[in-house]
Amino acid sequence: MCYGNKGTEQLLFALESPRAAQLFGSEAEFVERAAADSRFAPFDIIDINMGCPVRKVFANGDGSAMMLRPDLIGEVVRAAARGSGKPVSVKLRAGVECGVPLAKECAVAAAQAGAAAVTVHPRYREQMYSGTANHALTAEVRTALHEEGFCIPVVASGDITDVISFWRVRRESTADAFMIGRGALGKPWLFGALARADKIADEDIFAPDGSYCAEAAGLARQIEDEERAKFDAFEAVTQHIRILQEIMPPRAVANSMKLHLCHYAKNTPHTKAVRVAITTAHTIDDIIAIAREFLTRRDV
Repeated sequence: MCYGNKGTEQLLFALESPRAAQLFGSEAEFVERAAADSRFAPFDIIDINMGCPVRKVFANGDGSAMMLRPDLIGEVVRAAARGSGKPVSVKLRAGVECGVPLAKECAVAAAQAGAAAVTVHPRYREQMYSGTANHALTAEVRTALHEEGFCIPVVASGDITDVISFWRVRRESTADAFMIGRGALGKPWLFGALARADKIADEDIFAPDGSYCAEAAGLARQIEDEERAKFDAFEAVTQHIRILQEIMPPRAVANSMKLHLCHYAKNTPHTKAVRVAITTAHTIDDIIAIAREFLTRRDV
């Protein structure tokens, strides 16, 4: 944002509202300059990435490395708010080193600086994307914020892939909202299923000992089956392509969609066939032809 990198323009594409743009950076001066950029005008929220575990980002003091310096978190949040004049949220991990939680103190530091919301992905930086997200820590973050007088939304991120996992995370995290990432790849219908599942109370899902009620699995499966039945994978692929064409050249769209075709085909009778077909796909027309052959409504 500060140096006019051309690739940044593609990342500023905003389709729906409310819109959030995520920044990473640990130097308050540059964060403020970036947040003030007029290209953020269409966005409603500025989010600060304080959870990225990638080595290059971490080594530069950005991403999850910021969790080692709660004072810096406050500086960056205030800088982003000054520059943008918009609500600022932060995304955190459990901490850096396994077994050394830092999320509570970092969340409080962000809230003290004026953060409007905190997202917690409760894996440690050392875990990268392996292992299980410990959403008991998400609940501890929410409690710590409330004890300090900050009743801002806490968003739970990690390991939500279906209705059953959503119910578990909702119960363990006590979160106010939920962020779905990799779990939604290839199945945009998941959001409709989770919206329905969220209307069902814990007492109708869990027994007093915390185990799932006998009816829970069947109910989850029914909700998912009904939402999946409404889903047209071929239409989803073509819409996906139309969106990517607004921000990427044709060859890049085709290459990007190869991976997404595999996600769309997952758990259908044609998973293997799609994987074979994309090896010879080079153009958008090739991608559409594969989707038409294997991902029509009758097949999924």
